[in-house]
Amino acid sequence: MGPRNGASAVALQENFGIGSYRTAWKILGKLRSCAVLPSRSPLSGEVEIDQAFLGGVNNKEIIGIAAEKRGFGTGRIRLKRLKSEKAQEIQGFILETVELGSKIISDRHKSYPSIVEQGYSHEAKKKPYFWEEVDGDDDSLLPRVGRAASLLKRWYLGTYHGGMEMTGIQTYLDEFVFRYNRRTSGSRGLVFYRMLEAAVRSTPNP
Repeated sequence: MGPRNGASAVALQENFGIGSYRTAWKILGKLRSCAVLPSRSPLSGEVEIDQAFLGGVNNKEIIGIAAEKRGFGTGRIRLKRLKSEKAQEIQGFILETVELGSKIISDRHKSYPSIVEQGYSHEAKKKPYFWEEVDGDDDSLLPRVGRAASLLKRWYLGTYHGGMEMTGIQTYLDEFVFRYNRRTSGSRGLVFYRMLEAAVRSTPNP
């Protein structure tokens, strides 16, 4: 079945004896394009929202992260490449991924308060003053998005060794979401079946 965290085009080429790296890269791209199921429902309930940076010093991308709160644990997540941290961009991400009427939990960034005008409730977490002295980015403020961001960066470095194609970064993010949201599945065969089902239902991607 292969590694849980997926494989790079180089690993796919070596493991399956594919003659060309470009062919292996295209195969992975086609599979990633199927990772977003048309029938998937938006996140709901209480949802943590934050941003993270991904990439090298000269090519960092802003990634919007949304994570459902499920008791003390984390439900489903969504990731999206954002053009900026402006209110219009962040709120567009929320409207696209979170069901109206849900509760948005965030830090006190100025982009969030007006989201209530769109039909959401909002809770802004305030950092205790001493956090800035110890660790200004303490994940205890928004633990679910913090955990998702940490795993995303580990996946980026471990599977792709920092060599992810930033021009097509959204497809990589969609793959990560597909895997993360099925992390508790007891059957890896079922996860493979879901991907196969998504591939069959998808439109041609020449």
